[in-house]
Amino acid sequence: MPYEREAYIARLAVQKASLSTRSISNQILANKAQNTITKDDKSPVTIGDFSAQAIIINAIKANFPNDEVVGEEDSNDLKENPELSKAILDNLQKNELEFNEHYKIPENVSLGDSFQAIEQVSQVIDEGNSQGGDKGRFWALDPIDGTKGFLRGDQYAVCLALIEDGIVKVGVIGCPNLPNSFDKSEFQYKGGLFTGILGGGSWYSKLYDSKIIINELGDQIQMKNNLKSTSEIKVCEGVEKSHSSHDEQFKIKDYLGIPIDQTLNLDSQVKYCSLSKGLAELYLRLPISSTYREKIWDHAAGNILITESGGIVTDIKGETLNFGKGRTLQSSGVIAGSKQYHSKVIEAIKSLGL
Repeated sequence: MPYEREAYIARLAVQKASLSTRSISNQILANKAQNTITKDDKSPVTIGDFSAQAIIINAIKANFPNDEVVGEEDSNDLKENPELSKAILDNLQKNELEFNEHYKIPENVSLGDSFQAIEQVSQVIDEGNSQGGDKGRFWALDPIDGTKGFLRGDQYAVCLALIEDGIVKVGVIGCPNLPNSFDKSEFQYKGGLFTGILGGGSWYSKLYDSKIIINELGDQIQMKNNLKSTSEIKVCEGVEKSHSSHDEQFKIKDYLGIPIDQTLNLDSQVKYCSLSKGLAELYLRLPISSTYREKIWDHAAGNILITESGGIVTDIKGETLNFGKGRTLQSSGVIAGSKQYHSKVIEAIKSLGL
């Protein structure tokens, strides 16, 4: 399979980072959100974001030293917060011991040197400063997508995608709290590891498997494309109203005859994972303003999961998303889901003048 090693390293790194974030989330819930700071854009950042970015970039650079990384975080906040810095280093060292004890990787595989000092951590985090573009290889990384969900102990995701010459080649998403089904009458195993490979399909495996094998991706997954009518569509939307226009999304659902009670409100790229696994058929993310532009790390991994599971992802005009234009998408909004009714969604947007 193409990009087999890249997918393998990405899955190991995302698993390791996901385990770290789950442990931190449990600590935050127990300690009432201690060790939390706020960035200039007012979104909460915790030791989880910095730790996960350090873990994943460390693994990428150990295996693909010439690859660049477009990461969400930088280390500036750490330089002004010694207590937070110590908490991050302590967490990384604890994570290393626990991961090596419970999870098995071959002796000839490295996920990077162990962290010994906060200066080393800061240097690795700042390797995520690539500007992206349409030439060469780089990875788009969101260490914790859905930070508010993470702080609530709800849905969030660790997201990583390999982009080559502007095209997403591999996407891996770890969902520490995602149940295998939203049907509460079924067994609720929580924790999914999702992988999409260009030309290789989309796959699901349990996040907490003790051993990830290079050529075993789990169970292949497919989107649903055989609904009888739009009234059967289940819709995924974000929880936060500041991230997308819920009012305009309601108008689309009403226009298409989608019942109100068939909307799942989920944080992060968990929405893409839910669609790719057949748990829903449509993801609506209409822009909150005409000037807002999405970050590539918020959509790259989810994009390939959808397309490789038989779905489609576009902007609100029906144009394919372009991940080769820098750190942001130079388009407006995101519509993802089943090919069966995608054209009707775009028609609704045009008809409603949204």
